[in-house]
Amino acid sequence: MKALICGVSGQNGAYLAQLLLEKGDEVHGTSRDAQTSSFQNLTRLGIKEQVHCHFLAINDLTPRHLVGI
Repeated sequence: MKALICGVSGQNGAYLAQLLLEKGDEVHGTSRDAQTSSFQNLTRLGIKEQVHCHFLAINDLTPRHLVGI
């Protein structure tokens, strides 16, 4: 299964990403500052390389963007 986590660079998002990866899911995560963020929480958990990180401001989302994820 594929998962999209908005706010993956935060503490809760990182732990959710870890849980989903352990279940075998493909994880995509968004962050407002993906281009400059160190993703310290993902790095600390050892999962940064397994999460597909994308830049996205939550107000950029529309229902059209969610189809097929």
